[in-house]
Amino acid sequence: MDIIKNLNGKIEKLIHEYELLKKENEILKRDLDDLKNENDELERNNQDMLLKIDSTLTFVEAKSSGK
Repeated sequence: MDIIKNLNGKIEKLIHEYELLKKENEILKRDLDDLKNENDELERNNQDMLLKIDSTLTFVEAKSSGK
């Protein structure tokens, strides 16, 4: 009988640990999604900045050659 109680206690502990890990995994997945979204936004901002730089350089070159 003690063996069964002992095993049941271990099973309950493992189930509890599993639930905690499951919640932690969900939180980490959410954090990862947030980081992916932030990264995508930063990439878009970088592309926009590169386009602005390219446009400015083209304008400056055109202005310089037009003198």
